[in-house]
This record gives sequence, structure tokens and C-alpha cells, in this order.
Amino acid sequence: MPKPRRSRAVRPPARAAALPRHGGLAVPWITGWFDGRPYFGVNFPLRRIQCIKYRLCQFCREPLGRRIGLIVRPADIAVGYVDEPAMHPECHDYAVAVCPMLNGSLDHYRAAPPAAVAGLIAVQASRAGKPAEAYEAWYITPSGYEIAYGPDGAVLGIRLDVPVLMKRPVRAAARPRLTDEHAALLRQVLALESSLEGPATS
Repeated sequence: MPKPRRSRAVRPPARAAALPRHGGLAVPWITGWFDGRPYFGVNFPLRRIQCIKYRLCQFCREPLGRRIGLIVRPADIAVGYVDEPAMHPECHDYAVAVCPMLNGSLDHYRAAPPAAVAGLIAVQASRAGKPAEAYEAWYITPSGYEIAYGPDGAVLGIRLDVPVLMKRPVRAAARPRLTDEHAALLRQVLALESSLEGPATS
């Protein structure tokens, strides 16, 4: 497992001055709290929907401006929308700089939080413990901001089949870890290949 990067001190954007701090980091408005601590990467479902519906920045809660930043995964492109709310460019840049999943410090999503937390806030359970995906930064304009709805009218996210000003890679996908079972199987295959080759002849 790669050693976590030591992020240089990054100052939060001025619009984040009112946000609480934890471990020296500004805690995004959308982040879920439980038992007095924030669970970074785990979002309050109501705040997520509010951000998407009312065009609020998920980080600072202020209205979005003329340039809108999205964090996009291949899985989002496949379904045609991103379920994470948008951000201002400066809030977007801060999140990319300090978030260990986005800056490459972590190669796997963390395990699911305690059941008590999962009962209160939205958890991406399907990602828990899995290798980190590739992420891209997309920038759109207000005219390209369209909400994706489900058949029942539920807010799914922000549509991606819209004009995009710019795309840039944020991080590459992480390689899956080799489990003990897979490692044992690999050793068996290598031993079998070695035995089939037979002793070396001069």
C-alpha cells in the first residue's frame, strides 16, 4: 500500500470562513456528523438534495456562480449523472487538495461507518472497502446545470450529458489489493509452471 502523501498546508477559500474545523481542515457543509465528529465523505441526504435542487455549493453552502465544478467518476458517466453536488471552483480545488481520496493518499475507500451513523446519514455502501476509482474534474456553466430525476421524481443528481467547459484528471484508479486467497492461488500457479518446466539442462 502506498504511503499517504503529506499534503502541504492548504488554506480554505475565504467563503469557507464560517465552516467548522476538524483536524485543521474545513468541514464541508454537506458532511455528516455523529457523536461530535464529522465523517468526511459521508453526506447528509437532505443537505445533498438541497444543494442539488437549489444550486448550492456542497462545500460552503453558498449559491453557485458562473463556473461550476463537478467531481466525476467513470460510474457516474455510465449512468449519466453525478450524485455529488457541485462546488465553486475554489471550493472544488480545496477539496481536491485535502481529500485523501481525491489527492491519492488513499487507494481504497474506507469501510462503512458504524451502523448508528449509517442509520442517520447517506452512506455509499457499495463503495466501502473497494479500490479508489478514477476521478475527473468537470466544469460547466449555469446554463448546463440540469437535475437528473428518477421515475418516482426523486432527485438523483446533476446530469452529465451537457456542454462541458473543461475536463481534467484528478486521480487515477487504484489497483485492487491482492487478497490472501488470491496470493495463495498465484503461488500455486507459479509452482505448477515451475514444475512443468522441469530441471534445467546444460
